[in-house]
Amino acid sequence: MIPYPKADKGTRKTATDVTLVPITTSSSTASVYSTTTFSVTNIFPPNCNGSSEVELPNGTCVSKSVVQMNMVTILRNKTNNATAVAYALSYYFSSIANTNLSTNPNYILLPAEIEKYIDSLSNITLIINTNTSFMMVQQLSQHSNVTTLGAAFTHDIGGGIVNTSNENNILNSNITAGASLAYESLIDVTSLNMLIIDKPILYENIDITSEKTLASSVIVVIRKRNNDVSTSMNISLFFQVLNEYAPKHLAEYFCSFYDTMNSKWNESGCTKPRYNPTFDRYECSCNHLSTFGLVWVPKIITCNNSTHVELPDHSCVSKPEAQALAVNTLRNTTNSTVIANYLSIYISSVTNSNAASNSTPTLSVDDIDIYLSNITNVSLTINTNNSILIAQPTKQEGNVIVLGASFTHGFGGQLINTSNVNDVTKSNFSAAAIINNPVLSGITALSMLIIDKPTAYEDLDKSKNKSLASSVIIVAVQRDGSPSVPMNISLYFQVLSDYKPNISVNYFCSFYDATNRTWNESGCTKPRYNLAFDRYECSCNHTTTFALVWLPKLPLTRYLNAQDIASLIFQSISICCFLAIIIHAIFIRIRDPIISLQANDLLPFISYAVTMILFIFYIGLAMTVYTKTTYDDEKQSYNILNHVQNATSSDRSYERMKRCVVILLLSCVTQGVGWLLGPFLTFVSEDRANVLGWFFNIFNGLEGLWGIILYIIILSEHTNKQKAAVATEEPRASRESIYHKYETCHEEDNEKEHCSKKEENEVTYQNTENET
Repeated sequence: MIPYPKADKGTRKTATDVTLVPITTSSSTASVYSTTTFSVTNIFPPNCNGSSEVELPNGTCVSKSVVQMNMVTILRNKTNNATAVAYALSYYFSSIANTNLSTNPNYILLPAEIEKYIDSLSNITLIINTNTSFMMVQQLSQHSNVTTLGAAFTHDIGGGIVNTSNENNILNSNITAGASLAYESLIDVTSLNMLIIDKPILYENIDITSEKTLASSVIVVIRKRNNDVSTSMNISLFFQVLNEYAPKHLAEYFCSFYDTMNSKWNESGCTKPRYNPTFDRYECSCNHLSTFGLVWVPKIITCNNSTHVELPDHSCVSKPEAQALAVNTLRNTTNSTVIANYLSIYISSVTNSNAASNSTPTLSVDDIDIYLSNITNVSLTINTNNSILIAQPTKQEGNVIVLGASFTHGFGGQLINTSNVNDVTKSNFSAAAIINNPVLSGITALSMLIIDKPTAYEDLDKSKNKSLASSVIIVAVQRDGSPSVPMNISLYFQVLSDYKPNISVNYFCSFYDATNRTWNESGCTKPRYNLAFDRYECSCNHTTTFALVWLPKLPLTRYLNAQDIASLIFQSISICCFLAIIIHAIFIRIRDPIISLQANDLLPFISYAVTMILFIFYIGLAMTVYTKTTYDDEKQSYNILNHVQNATSSDRSYERMKRCVVILLLSCVTQGVGWLLGPFLTFVSEDRANVLGWFFNIFNGLEGLWGIILYIIILSEHTNKQKAAVATEEPRASRESIYHKYETCHEEDNEKEHCSKKEENEVTYQNTENET
């Protein structure tokens, strides 16, 4: 350190002092005087607070902000005193160390100004060493036994000169920053000026055109020559990454110089830094002189998306590892930003993943909904080629309102607001959701997750056999305290090529009903196909997990399977049986009208049977399929069969009537059961559907059999009735014949008697006439 004259302890200095700066030169000692006026109101004791004060050469403690303003004023007054410039620079760096530069925005030196001041130092030889910076101006002589090559600095301690005698010792020690020129680069060089800034907060955010971030101390190097003849330049640079600037994720480092013309860090003319694990530093070389520093950018690692996932620190891990890490992180954090990042990582890890669900922790669809809802009080957008996650307040700057998000398959998504909604809806995307008038609906914040290829959602619906056809959109909102206003959210879905069915299907705009574990269309309109963009559009009046799903249409094909053939055979047999009944009824009517069936005999067979079948079918369909209610003991519902079978009658003529009723009931039951099996064919597994299909065909095919049996019973009953009627008429006819004979005979006797009397009367009358 330079031996500054100290004030006696306990003494106070006045506000205006003459600063005596002793300079040690290579030939003699001289005194250089400069008058500096400090406008301070409080004079502190000599024991200075290093976090807020700077100790001047005369022992006075002055606040850092005052020193900063005064040093900048001295430098910008364009003083010709090189020594004053050098010390002003040194004090300036001490005044801004570990401070907030925004407190004195008008007193901040630019990197170009610092280079200019270092370049202006000439015709002097000095060394200024503090724990915040090291500055040297050295006159070089080709005839000297020891040649200055550069300088080195140790963090928070100080620096020193590097020359031909100590180069190996210094450069092979644990230095924070250092620079050493090759001896050949110093030919015809008269002066070497160098500044090392330990913690250069001035340079932290000076590159606004790239993602490069400062990681080390800064070294400014200037050389002065006797002539303008160009010689080769080679400067070796040594940088440790400062703890204050160490990146928190995987980074790639560059040895750079600050391009003052373009205001950015530039690697031109510098080699790629090589890491030296012995001294935990990076080493490189450049072919020119300037302001040097070690900078870093996030290391971009091209992950194999089919097997690996990129983490927030830009490292690549396998999908099972990323999945486990994401689930563990989500279950142990309440930070909204962390939740959003690792929810996106989880979606990427499970997309097309072959990890076994029983060995790797997973999230349920309910968990995903909950985590999305828990993202609050943030404004972020996380966009990958697998998903897009937004969590934004609805009201943005410039009266812009956030409406939703869109996603393009395999590329990524974007935020939709009132400024771009018209352009986005007229573009070709694979999925999107837009809330209409969100502010009017009382929505203050909107969270939305669009999963490009939702592998985890593919087999959610086990009961209705609905299949996923599109990306999945999950929407969560935060409302103000106002009453809930009906919501209208517009949904847009393209059928993904991976989910595109190869049969004729019906599409439905659905939400996932977590209670019943099914896709449900309640509250959503029927999707309308937009031919221009090859997508389906619909709207819903609530928020949850949305997707486009499909069900197969009834197959219309020219090819018949075994069940189709069996069904045709059974139905053909039934039709033949029905025709046989009609033909037989007509035949016996012509052959023997007495025993032929009358219309009133066929009415129970035709109207009653058909009516009962349809009645049983529709009642069974309504009670079983829609209400899904069952009897406590379904066997008791058919006790009517036992009642009919066991019913007694005093008249044996009703035995066949009971059998007829039993056949009708059996026909109703079998055909009713057959039709009840029909609805189950739409959602059970293929094997079970095949079995139920055979039962369906067999039961319905029994219609002709039951018809034949019913006809035989009715015909037999009618024939027996006719025979009974004939047997009753024969005795009656015999009695009537006998009566008729007696009646005829009686009539003949009466007639004979009448004739006899008439003859007698005629004889009497004749005798009377004769007598006369």
